[in-house]
Amino acid sequence: MLIIQNSTAPGNIRHAIVDLVGQNTTELRVASAYVTRSGSNILLDAVANSLGGEAFAAIPKLLITSFDFGFTEPQALRDWLDLDNASVLVAGTQRLEHGSLIPSRAFHPKMYAFGKNDDTFNLLIGSANLTGRGLSVNSEVAWTQQSVASGEVVSAFTRTGHETMALSNELLATYEATRQQRPQPGAVGPEAEPVEPPAPIIDGDLPLFRTVIETGAVNPGDHNAMWIQGEGLQGGSQNQLELPRGGHTFFGFHFNQYDYPHNLTIGHPPLRSAARVWNDRPLTWHGNNRMERLNLPTIAQGGFNYADSAVMFRRLPDGSFELIVTPWESDLARSWRQASAQSELLFRLGTIATNRIVGLI
Repeated sequence: MLIIQNSTAPGNIRHAIVDLVGQNTTELRVASAYVTRSGSNILLDAVANSLGGEAFAAIPKLLITSFDFGFTEPQALRDWLDLDNASVLVAGTQRLEHGSLIPSRAFHPKMYAFGKNDDTFNLLIGSANLTGRGLSVNSEVAWTQQSVASGEVVSAFTRTGHETMALSNELLATYEATRQQRPQPGAVGPEAEPVEPPAPIIDGDLPLFRTVIETGAVNPGDHNAMWIQGEGLQGGSQNQLELPRGGHTFFGFHFNQYDYPHNLTIGHPPLRSAARVWNDRPLTWHGNNRMERLNLPTIAQGGFNYADSAVMFRRLPDGSFELIVTPWESDLARSWRQASAQSELLFRLGTIATNRIVGLI
């Protein structure tokens, strides 16, 4: 399958990776020219969410990357070294011996492989590095393939690791010291930089989500994803996410009993995060505050901490919705805000007692 990611369709590389991972994942292999902590977190969270903590710790993990130009973040490498059952191979160590981070031959692959219990791998190969930008906002192209023979993939990684060295704490310390003495070249440096914050929002500049839905200017059901600023959620577990009137249309429901003064259940959108599935989360109309409200899964139910987050619902082919929760100032959340603003699909959630925003992609 061909995957295209750009500023108006952010996170598609991340989504493609998530779709390749399942409970039958038995191994993780990555070859990436450059690695940042943000990119690693996106990938590793996807695999850990799918398998669960103990199973994730048990599977073998291999990262092959480089010291080229000093773009790879030392803390990202340190995080990989701290993982259970993880190995890290690094290219560019020969130049490091001479105090240089400029490669004689660039290490430039981008390959993500997920071993399965049937002796095959799911693969993503393309242009995206394991960086926050590579998995969110960069213009990238990739191809995904499922059930590739294990021998073929293992051989490919063996050849990719040619002239690499196993990363040790001592080697990492040398790289970090050299990196501090040799500033990164500016021409490619942005690849390893965080996604820039979106432009500040001036009160009154954004249309009201409820209004554009009621006038028919926007049909949320026509879009692949809806995200909402997760700030000040309601309920004892702080898991009740308020939506504007009409927000239910994104999930394919039809409701118009807005004169009802109390609470009514609109439906139960099927939510999932990797192997976890929730079919019992009620979306309700609350007549007292004239808002819709979705009860998200609590931490005790396998859900998330929603404080200061961006909460996305991504439409999946089977009619369910992937629940994605990421910090409000993460690369992913910033890329979502930029994409919605660029497409003029960024809205105010309400007019009273909230400054939260919502977007469609």
